[in-house]
Amino acid sequence: MALSGIKIGKEQVNILAYADGIVLIGKNETEKRQLFVEMENIARKLGLQINHEKTKYMVVERKNSLKKNEIGHMKIKNYKFERVENFKYLGVILNEDNNHQTDLQERIKNANKTYFMLQKNF
Repeated sequence: MALSGIKIGKEQVNILAYADGIVLIGKNETEKRQLFVEMENIARKLGLQINHEKTKYMVVERKNSLKKNEIGHMKIKNYKFERVENFKYLGVILNEDNNHQTDLQERIKNANKTYFMLQKNF
């Protein structure tokens, strides 16, 4: 089974990794499980462990989805992952609606804090 992931340019990508942050991208629960098992097997071979307390999962769906706000955990092998509505990756807030409003508001808030902090110096 070829994994779907997302298309970036001409490439089909199902994993994003930078430093210690990794995002697995699957079209459905089966793909997410398969990607995690593959990643965990490789990590184990390299002597690395998955921090299950820091590992979360998020489902990105169209608005007004019936599954939205469904609380639950995903169990894979001996791991149990909490479902979240949003998370920050590389400084960008991603959410399950694929709506950038929260990230934009956070950036404006931080810019205002910096502006008013610098204004005291002038």
